[in-house]
Amino acid sequence: MLERMSPDLAQRKQAAVTILFLEARYLDDKEWDSWAELYEPDAEYWAPSWLDEYDTADDPNTQVSFIYHDSRSQLQERISRIQSRKSITALPLPRTLHMISNITTSEEEDGLVVARSNWTTHIFDPRVQKQYLHFGTYEHVLKPSDGRLRIARKKIIIMNDRIPSILDFYSI
Repeated sequence: MLERMSPDLAQRKQAAVTILFLEARYLDDKEWDSWAELYEPDAEYWAPSWLDEYDTADDPNTQVSFIYHDSRSQLQERISRIQSRKSITALPLPRTLHMISNITTSEEEDGLVVARSNWTTHIFDPRVQKQYLHFGTYEHVLKPSDGRLRIARKKIIIMNDRIPSILDFYSI
């Protein structure tokens, strides 16, 4: 059965889709300051590791994560290190292409919108002249802020977690 949506809900759902596509474009274009501005100041950015073939970590404070940042300032600190050219693991930077699909949204209490999607990132690493592919699922929790939605939480499940190259925020 198709759900009937109020105009406000339809607008929030379209805004959620737009944020996911903008985020991918900002990452691919290396517009990382614009990318970070999509996040709330206290946003959580988390890529949990797999505990076994069926379960991922569920607590970033006590279990291993591929990446975990608990604020936008931590994301901005990582961006600064890359832009300063002091992060030799990212020189030269790989080229990326993020693909987002199968986006579904639901509205939670307090106006939060949860967007789930599938993603693929194609990566070309010029250091070794090789290409890689990462894929998985995203869960974005979006919060109304200053008249627009911002990312309050992003959880990234990496399905192919045998990672043959460097893993960073721009590659997932």
